[in-house]
Amino acid sequence: MKQFSLILLIFLIVHIGIVPAYTQFTPLTGNELPGGVVISTNTYTPETLWTYNSDAAPLISEYGFTSLLVQKFTVGTEDLRLEAYLMNSPEAAYGPYSTSILGCTLQDSVTSWDCLTQYQYKAAYGRNYIIITNQSGSREAQEYSYVIMQKWMLLNPQEPLKLPDVFNAPALKDLQNQVDFVCGMLGMQNSMLGWENLIVGVRFTMYGVIVPDPNGEIYFARITFPTQEDQYNFLNHANLMQNGTPVPVYNPNGFTYREFVPPDPSDLLTIYFLQSTQPVAIAEITEN
Repeated sequence: MKQFSLILLIFLIVHIGIVPAYTQFTPLTGNELPGGVVISTNTYTPETLWTYNSDAAPLISEYGFTSLLVQKFTVGTEDLRLEAYLMNSPEAAYGPYSTSILGCTLQDSVTSWDCLTQYQYKAAYGRNYIIITNQSGSREAQEYSYVIMQKWMLLNPQEPLKLPDVFNAPALKDLQNQVDFVCGMLGMQNSMLGWENLIVGVRFTMYGVIVPDPNGEIYFARITFPTQEDQYNFLNHANLMQNGTPVPVYNPNGFTYREFVPPDPSDLLTIYFLQSTQPVAIAEITEN
């Protein structure tokens, strides 16, 4: 009886201590990849992420995540590494993806939000933020990245993120691959929006994009605030407050034009915000 109890205890320790790390991810086994072998599989929590990647940890933590699965593979002569972050929401997965993609040779190849470069493949897939790194940079290794992602999607089905409807407007639709999602200072510093001075002490979530224009780039964003205080703090930084009251337009010197408007009268804490060097009405950007 004591021997049985000991065996049962060991069984529980193993299954309680190890298996739950995978309960929200189904890792690859290697069998999904022709000639593939899994070299190692490790998981990290929000606390232990700092020991794995102290450079990425601050930004990932700002967006919010639950766990990280890291798997290393060999496929033929190629070495690859899969990093799968389970983020707190699809927006949280899209955020670090959107602010970290540069020089994509291909986009939207396997899922709605993905980017292939010579040495890395990145994707935002539901709550999953995926990074697949190859060592050689060869075309074959890049193709293996696609295969790994496709197999991952089969094992871990997710609903792709949909951008807010405003980004379907004709002036914005072709720029959807360039929309950043930001919810804090680190995300803003990694984006191209450059509004660090406007968000100091402000809680917010923001989808933003830069619209090319022959008269000067137009910065457009959809921003949601949790409270009116946060919203007024932002508007004050943007010089869109006078005597404690919001004003819709700021254009004192002909060089910086700003405008804001709540698109939905039933949700005054969500606004469209625009900044440009020349006056451009928000309606020109958002109208269908």
